[in-house]
Amino acid sequence: MKRKPTNKAALLLIAALVACAGCASPSRPAPPVERKPPPQAPAPSHEIEQSKVKVVDPGGRWTFQAEAERVEAASVHGPYTLAPARARYEEVGRPPAFMSADRAQIDQESRRVVFEGDVRINSGAWTLEADRAEYELDSGEVVATGRTKWTFTEAPGAAKRPLSTDEDD
Repeated sequence: MKRKPTNKAALLLIAALVACAGCASPSRPAPPVERKPPPQAPAPSHEIEQSKVKVVDPGGRWTFQAEAERVEAASVHGPYTLAPARARYEEVGRPPAFMSADRAQIDQESRRVVFEGDVRINSGAWTLEADRAEYELDSGEVVATGRTKWTFTEAPGAAKRPLSTDEDD
């Protein structure tokens, strides 16, 4: 059997590398990476369970009262976010308005309430169903957006009038 010639220089180099593999100084562990928690939205300063929020007109013309399972407040003076929300608006000389929605935000300073999600407002002869509605407390004005449905019913005791008449002159 014939042996192949070997390169002694190559063998010596491999042996030296294998022998020195453990000669290096121990590596220092990498400094730990500081992991910061992800940023979170600021929490409201107040959260109240099963509570009521009442806003009264300084002139005594109207009163608005809302209640919810959960109330969050940015400060003692609001704005307040209620979920789910139920409310009642009473104005002198008008029938009360009853309101409900998945969420409501009450801003006492602007005297405005924004209802969102499955909004329902009922006052006497009309009912509003909408995705979103803004209620202006000073004027009683309602602005609804999204899917909106108004239903008008005849007020009790109202005189019936035909939509059109065909009269001969």
